[in-house]
Amino acid sequence: MGKYGEFIECVDNELIFDGVKCTDLAKEYGTPLFVISENTLRASIRTFHDAFQSRYPGEVLTCVGLKSNYGLAMRRIVATEKGAGGEAFGLGELYSALVTGTDPEKIVMNGCNKLPEILRAAIDAGITVNLDTYGEVCRVESLAKEMGKKLNVAVRCRLPLKKVDLEHYVDPRYASGVDGAEWERTFKFGNEPNQALKSIEHCLKSPYLNLVGAMYHGGIPRRVGFHVEELEELLEVLKMAKDKTGWEPEMVDIGGGFTPVRYGNEFIYPSLERYAADITDVFIRKCAEYQMKLPKLILEPGRFCVEKAGMFLTRVGLRKEDHEVTNRKWVYVDGNTNEMGDPFDAQNRFHYIVVANNTSAPDEEVVDVCGQLCSADDVLAKQRKISAVKEGDLLAFLDMGAYMESFGNNANAMPRSATVIVSNGRAALARRRETVQDIFARDVIPYWLLGVGK
Repeated sequence: MGKYGEFIECVDNELIFDGVKCTDLAKEYGTPLFVISENTLRASIRTFHDAFQSRYPGEVLTCVGLKSNYGLAMRRIVATEKGAGGEAFGLGELYSALVTGTDPEKIVMNGCNKLPEILRAAIDAGITVNLDTYGEVCRVESLAKEMGKKLNVAVRCRLPLKKVDLEHYVDPRYASGVDGAEWERTFKFGNEPNQALKSIEHCLKSPYLNLVGAMYHGGIPRRVGFHVEELEELLEVLKMAKDKTGWEPEMVDIGGGFTPVRYGNEFIYPSLERYAADITDVFIRKCAEYQMKLPKLILEPGRFCVEKAGMFLTRVGLRKEDHEVTNRKWVYVDGNTNEMGDPFDAQNRFHYIVVANNTSAPDEEVVDVCGQLCSADDVLAKQRKISAVKEGDLLAFLDMGAYMESFGNNANAMPRSATVIVSNGRAALARRRETVQDIFARDVIPYWLLGVGK
């Protein structure tokens, strides 16, 4: 394994990603540029899936979250991995999953207030829909009846998390800390326990809904290590449903929130091995205790599977030094934070930086690496110690596969970057570079404004 990852090497002072020199990529495709490694993505998915499947007697399905990266080339790789599927929000992500060949039986859909056109598409496609409210149970039932089809559904739960009550912790993203139980209780998704039971009972009576399971997403409590407590509470709710109706879930979807071990900060999340051992043990132990059949276990990792598969290449431009007012150095690049807007940002805006054309250069100066946006917060790396770079050098920001592209925007009407896929020494365009014309392609000037000033 290389210094920065299994498929990242430093050879003759050059950074090589999945067999391709980063300098060659920048020369052929320009910068800024996203680069996705097929082999890293496949390895990450297999590592995650195997960690759970090797410990679980039942079936495990890894529904890689599309919101982390819905690019078609990336999703095609996911679709061809054994044991992998997709978790979608809305029509766009569902399209991405289906058009890239994902088996509909391996697609789950989440979201609140799913509109009729979204639900019709889900019913047509034959995927499983996680129902967010009792009102949605009624809405989807009506649409399925109208279409003459039966839909697989699961009821999404929101829990009080009594065992985690008043547990306050500090995450790098929350300066003053956060109460995990309060976060989950006020989370906008899911049915509270009594509403979940009402939804389950309704689904069981409906000729148009096939109730296959339940869903719960751990989020913040899971990141800090309360994954056992939350799932014990979920299984208690499912036991109540069994006692009341006789129904047992064929599958339980426990969502995502499996953050890789963090770097650049002392805060450490639970390891994948701990998550897998603890979670599979909870299901095996509690299902035996409650005399429930062991359900198919569905997981929705996004970041864990795709983050390390991507890097962001950006070219150094001008430099600036201030020795009178603030004693600070700035290095300007052609990449911008409009493509680094990870809304979940478990790394707290810390990504390793490698000088791709001079990998052996020592870190010797502290700088702000800045973009070109009209924003004081357009800083890709703040007060970071890096090599003494010069104009024309190529910087590689590592672990950029998750959420960067999918949440990128056009601040300052800035065109977004191209994306290439690399694999065993090959490279191919996966998303073309955006143009200024692309940015304004949806704009229309009302006719009466065209004559203003004449």
